[in-house]
Amino acid sequence: MTPSRRRLAAWVALGGALGTTARLIVDALVGTPVGTWDAGIAVANVTGAFFLGVIALYPFRRRHPHEVRAFAGTGVMGAYTTFSALNLAMVDGSPRPDAVLGIIVSIVGGCAAAWLGLRLGLAAHRAVEAPDTVPALIDPRDFEEEL
Repeated sequence: MTPSRRRLAAWVALGGALGTTARLIVDALVGTPVGTWDAGIAVANVTGAFFLGVIALYPFRRRHPHEVRAFAGTGVMGAYTTFSALNLAMVDGSPRPDAVLGIIVSIVGGCAAAWLGLRLGLAAHRAVEAPDTVPALIDPRDFEEEL
């Protein structure tokens, strides 16, 4: 049964509040260790990409998998990661090398982290679906209809 749009919106809003709080905590812990570069942006984007990869293919066996993905993926990770802040760093007067470093770390690191997260989600999926079988290579695109 597909949840109502209002219910999904409520889950996304709740997740967004938690994701924003987590992002503020990361910013407070990371600070700006490299010149004026805001390393918190890169840390949030890379770790968020990893967790979103896990969430995308994790075999949620709860009663409401759509709500769980809306809450965790769209809500928490959507608020936690920050593409707009990354773009702002390119045009707000930040030194160009610092801004470029942030973009490279966020995009390259984020792609690598998302790939690792997808692999972890696939491993969890295999463990739940066929716990006694030999692990085989699985293409994440095979699960697109479940997303």
